[in-house]
Amino acid sequence: MATGYCTLEDLRRALQKSALPGDLGQDKQLAVDAIASQSRWLERAYKRHWYAPDGADILSEATEIDIPTAPRTRDDEHDISSHGGMVHGASERDRHRFRKNSDALLESGPRYEHWRKDRRDPKREIRIAIGEPEALEPPVDETVPAYTRIRLDRKDVDAINELHVINAEGGYDDWVAEDAYDGGAGLTHRGEDYWGRVNNDGISELYLNVHAMDDEIASLSNAIYLDWDYGAENIPSNVRRAVALLSGAEFTEEISVQIPDNAKLYNVESKAEEMRERAEKLLEPDSKLP
Repeated sequence: MATGYCTLEDLRRALQKSALPGDLGQDKQLAVDAIASQSRWLERAYKRHWYAPDGADILSEATEIDIPTAPRTRDDEHDISSHGGMVHGASERDRHRFRKNSDALLESGPRYEHWRKDRRDPKREIRIAIGEPEALEPPVDETVPAYTRIRLDRKDVDAINELHVINAEGGYDDWVAEDAYDGGAGLTHRGEDYWGRVNNDGISELYLNVHAMDDEIASLSNAIYLDWDYGAENIPSNVRRAVALLSGAEFTEEISVQIPDNAKLYNVESKAEEMRERAEKLLEPDSKLP
């Protein structure tokens, strides 16, 4: 069964209000396909998923459409954020003590350059989002958490199922499965090794305590593999109506193509565009729900 954020009755009401034709009983599959495609488009465009809890009114009205009743799951790959630019030698271990105004680094030759590349410490390049910016510079105080931040690709993080973090050998440790690490989704996990936060408008970010990582991680690129759930409980009325309007526009245009000579389909394109404009207004951040 196709999945969507509104029902056939929602679509029927949207068509009637716009005085657009369409026999949902006769063309039911076209209507179902329109709801499914517009719901999927909405989730991708707005990076958000909604679901109805058990007992919600929309579930009792749904027949041909499968209304989501649970969060969705993603399996994503992420880099660890680094500084925009590094000062020459900033990610290396100190080898000599130089005078305050020493030009030794500028005068170093090819041998030093070769040594510098070999001694690069990727962990000291990590950008710190919460904590002291110098948290990775010796002497390191690992008792004070220092978090780096990763912006997730969908809103409303609900659960972190697997969190594979690169280690010194180039392999990955699952911080969720291993008892040595603590964390989860929500503010209750703030201060632990990892935690997921939902900001305003559902924007989700993952915070990792850099002190919990290996001291000599192999790379900052492709360093995180994350299996996680996302979704907002309850489907707001503006989302439900917007999907019905978008689906109605698509449905009517499909009907007009199949029956081009039907007099009732006069000016369908302009009415379909009006429906799309109304849907866009319903999805604006400051939209006032009736």
